[in-house]
Formats: sequence, structure tokens, C-alpha cells
Amino acid sequence: MRVSEIENDLDRMIFARILLENVARWIADPDRDEIINMDVDRVESPRLTPEQVEEMDKSGAGTYGHTTVFEPADLDLYESYMYPPLAMPEKPEVMLSYWDMNNKIVFLEGRLMVKALCPDGIESWLVISVPVPNFHTALEGNCWGWPKYVCDEMTVSKERSEVIYEGKVRLSMDFTPGGVDDATIRRLKEQGTEGGNTVSFHIDGGGMCLIRQGKGDGSGRQETHFAEWEPGMIRSYVRPEDPWAGLFPEDCVTPGVWQRSFGLGGGGGGGMYKVKRRD
Repeated sequence: MRVSEIENDLDRMIFARILLENVARWIADPDRDEIINMDVDRVESPRLTPEQVEEMDKSGAGTYGHTTVFEPADLDLYESYMYPPLAMPEKPEVMLSYWDMNNKIVFLEGRLMVKALCPDGIESWLVISVPVPNFHTALEGNCWGWPKYVCDEMTVSKERSEVIYEGKVRLSMDFTPGGVDDATIRRLKEQGTEGGNTVSFHIDGGGMCLIRQGKGDGSGRQETHFAEWEPGMIRSYVRPEDPWAGLFPEDCVTPGVWQRSFGLGGGGGGGMYKVKRRD
């Protein structure tokens, strides 16, 4: 089954089963270190023409949402997420992103992450909490080590993005354009997003396998076109009773970005890679 063939929830559930099986087989195969597009739709997409890019720009196409990075308020709590073989990075940081993938298949995803030093020497973002809109997305993620939970409601807009869970706001990001200097803007551009550099622990029977979604160095990814990219200040909120709440400074307002982007094609799709100790 291809993504283009999904027409309803039943198709999506069948597709989830296929993805779970493909990834489980990959994890169990000691001779395979990578899997591309989870072994489905392995077709290189043609590069978009300038006319197609302009048309997509005007139509509002592309993934959109917010991202912000800040220093953790509680270093002991932060370090508690450094499960072996992960270690503390040179500069501990927390990233909060919230995206609407804005495509045929309903796919919104919040991502709370902490930076970790991986055994291959690359610093990556360990995902520790992920709100999603439906069960099959949550099932996939939890099998792959992304701790996802199903929300009552998820909305992403430039001014405010929020997650409603059990009838109450569990996460929100309020965006105010501007208010950042040139040095901060440069840092935001260099920092980018978590795309291509997240890690998680795939559950394999009684053991776990550390995997990276992407190569961690930006290679192998499609070139990205930014239809919108606007820096500003983001006020982030999580429920005080959530176990990760201590990572957030009180009244957490930090520099961040609102963006809408899409790939320009010419690539073979996203990959996942088994993270191994550097020789």
C-alpha cells in the first residue's frame, strides 16, 4: 500500500500495521543498519519546477507550525532523561515544536525534546512527549520509542497552537512576531528544527534499539523551501503536573519561529538508522 492509496480510517489502520511490521523486521535484521521510508513508497520524487514551487506557495501547501529552544530550568530532571547509552550534551537544551503536516492524511504532532549526546558522537534530540490526534499515529510512535498520547483536540495557527487533553489545555505555544535582534535571528536560522536528527528507543521484545530519524548531519534530506519563516517570541505552557514540566522556566517566553515549508523533491525519502557506538 502507498500513501497515495489511503482513502479512509480503515486504510490508515492497515497502513499502520504495514509500517509497524516493516520497522520491526528491520530492527530484527542484524545486517541492516538503515530503513528508507519504512520500506514503502521507495520512489525518488522529481524536483519541483519554479512554477510548481510558486503554485504551492500560493496554495498554502507545506508543513507549518512553531519551534523554540531554551535552557532547562532543572538540570537534574534533564539528566534523568539521559538513558544509557545517551550522555549529557555539551550544552543542555530543550526544544518544543508543534507541526501540522498539512497533507491528505491528518497528521499533527507536538514534540518535546531534550538534546543528548549519542554513542556515535552526534548530538540529537531525544523525544520525551508527543501529542497526536489519533490512535494509529500513537501506536506507531510508541512502538518506535516516541511517547505519544491521543488528544481531544489539536490546533496549529500562527498566533496560538494548543493541545486539549482530558478537556483541558495540556500544551500551548503563543507567538508574538518580532522582538528579537539580528544575532538571535542568525542563531534561529542556524539552529533550524529537529528534522532529520531525532532519536528514540525502539522496543524489541525485552530489549531496546537506539534509532535516529535521519542521519543527524542534514545529509540525504531534500532541500527545503520556506514559504514562511518569521522569528518572534513564544510563550510555552505545559501542565504543571506533567513530569517534564520542571524543564520549563517559570513564565517561559523564549525566541522562536513560525514557519511553513516543503521539500523541493529530488530525494528518495526519509530514513531511520540504528545508532551505533563510534569506533
